[in-house]
Amino acid sequence: MAEGINNISQTEGPIGFFRRLSRMFKTPGDILLTFRIGLFIYRLPGAMQKSDLPSLLKKFRQASGPWVVDLDTGVARIARLRQPWFRLPFLGTRNTCYVRALTLYRFLHAPDSSIKIHFGVEPPRIPGERTRGHAWVTANGKMLEPPDPVVSGRVKELYVYPQP
Repeated sequence: MAEGINNISQTEGPIGFFRRLSRMFKTPGDILLTFRIGLFIYRLPGAMQKSDLPSLLKKFRQASGPWVVDLDTGVARIARLRQPWFRLPFLGTRNTCYVRALTLYRFLHAPDSSIKIHFGVEPPRIPGERTRGHAWVTANGKMLEPPDPVVSGRVKELYVYPQP
């Protein structure tokens, strides 16, 4: 009996791994998009050092990517495929609203949607507290994955691309 339990637990490891993969990769295109997102996250700091922000954002919007019919589905797909990269030790520190917003802005392509990226600052709430920056994406004026301070109205918007 104990031998049968050991055999079951040994086979559940790979089965659990494949179940996780099947939850992450829902279509064959998800595999390629996952690697493109990971490469983007890895290369982002270097790209930001080599270019001014407006030029970089223009390049991101002009880049190819999968078209989505439904914005909510597209956002959920990008978030699902982006999240595992932040669990890696060498990319975990990049799990910030800036990187999440830039990734969403780069890979979310929806026809007939006005997609914009916003940057803002949250002033200190108490003296001596540091100022915090935030980034978020909107589509047709609807906020996609906004940080809590943006939702609560504590953030003063500084820059929007593309400019209205």
